[in-house]
Amino acid sequence: MGFFGRWFGFEGWKRLNASQSVLQQIAYRIGFAIGLAVFIIAYVMIRKQDPTWELVPITLVWFLIYQSLLNFIFVQGSR
Repeated sequence: MGFFGRWFGFEGWKRLNASQSVLQQIAYRIGFAIGLAVFIIAYVMIRKQDPTWELVPITLVWFLIYQSLLNFIFVQGSR
């Protein structure tokens, strides 16, 4: 597994789907949505305008951060 696969691979989601209850899965997905909302609110507060095309990179950056957190909590952290 290379650097990108280790940090941003989908093993965290696979492990989450296989070992966690439905309520925990819902909580993690709500956490993703809340984190994305925080990123968008921070952008609006800093730039003083609503994001248009910037919404795509904001979502991509937050997804990669959240994905790496899941990988290190559920996959790499258990080793």
